[in-house]
Amino acid sequence: MISPAFQHPFGSTIDRTALSARLDAANSWEAKNRLLVQLARELPGFSDTERNEEHRVSGCESTVWVMTYWHDGRLQVAADSDSRVIKGLLTLLLTAYHDQAPDAIRQFDLEGWLAKLGLTRFLSASRGNGLRAIARKIVAAASDK
Repeated sequence: MISPAFQHPFGSTIDRTALSARLDAANSWEAKNRLLVQLARELPGFSDTERNEEHRVSGCESTVWVMTYWHDGRLQVAADSDSRVIKGLLTLLLTAYHDQAPDAIRQFDLEGWLAKLGLTRFLSASRGNGLRAIARKIVAAASDK
């Protein structure tokens, strides 16, 4: 049975282009952050059994869990965090990587996308490192294909 955590709108109704446009329209970091937190509220959380060490991402200050599986040659990604701010940032990664083919995942320039969105300067060192650790875990899943 597929976890309800994979039943999220990112990668289907909100793609990179749509999210980029919405973030560009937000004039300040506070507005961008509000948008990300609002989107994060739409994501289903993980069950207690899914919040385990197997899914936990090391290298994050907050607790973050990531699950992946393959469906029709595309990576399905679900993520959750105990932090609302981090869960908001997870919406970026889910939009970037969910339901993508392995080559698209490996070739995607996350750093460039974050810079284009004007988000890198607002990420603290620990949040930026955590976001990169989560992205590495997702990209590693694509490297297996």
